[in-house]
Amino acid sequence: MDLGSNRVVKVIFFVITKRQLKLILLLLLALLAGALHKPAARLVFPFPFREEIETRAEYAGVDPQLVAALIYVESKFNPKARSAKGARGLMQIMPETAAWVGTQKGLQIREEDLDRPEVNIPLGVWYLGYLFREFNGDRVLVLAAYNAGSEKVKAWLAAGAWSGRVNDLHSIPYLETRRYVAKIMRTYSVYRYLYNHRE
Repeated sequence: MDLGSNRVVKVIFFVITKRQLKLILLLLLALLAGALHKPAARLVFPFPFREEIETRAEYAGVDPQLVAALIYVESKFNPKARSAKGARGLMQIMPETAAWVGTQKGLQIREEDLDRPEVNIPLGVWYLGYLFREFNGDRVLVLAAYNAGSEKVKAWLAAGAWSGRVNDLHSIPYLETRRYVAKIMRTYSVYRYLYNHRE
């Protein structure tokens, strides 16, 4: 083998080695991304108050990831959140709803109590459980009722304005409720993926 051939072999060997190195680095990056994607996504979609939510949700027969998704959409887990309509706290409960739930549970609820997670979560989860019983476990109807009120949802169904199905959300008469249900359903799928096991 002459000197020129020797140089060509070295160049080919260097190119192959460089390509292999790039491939190995890409493979390592892919593995790292695979290992870290859930922890990174959990920074964007956190699950504070998880133990309280899971305990209350289990007792009420409600999926805790659905509760987390609802809280994320409603308040981004801010206990002091307020809506323009007067809803308060993590689960954005209206004071009238809180008073009604309090009556059902034999509790006296003051409006300012709704800013406390240890009050807001049990009330909101109990109310969700109540709506699940009222709407025979239909998640889409429950979410629409949580936003617009159960009487409105029943009226829409009775009048044929909305079929109650998720693929018919565009028929919901209230744009806010339409968007609300769709957003929570999307967020719920994220929470189910990120927190489907106790970790």
